[in-house]
Amino acid sequence: MIQEIKRIVENYLNNAKLCSLILGTVTSEGIQISDKLTVPDELIIGNLKRNVNLGDKVRLIRNHGGQQYYILEVIK
Repeated sequence: MIQEIKRIVENYLNNAKLCSLILGTVTSEGIQISDKLTVPDELIIGNLKRNVNLGDKVRLIRNHGGQQYYILEVIK
């Protein structure tokens, strides 16, 4: 029984997406990920946050749960 539980948990962790890579565009409200979703500035972290300009395309890593977004790079 314990082995089955371990196997189920291991399979879950292997299949769960603990983070995801997302593309977005910098806007005045934050970073727009889609037509309907803009991530507010309060949820964005990273050293590149102060170096982005309006209209820049960025690659983000979304933390599991979507409570933090890290700017990985600015795409030129």
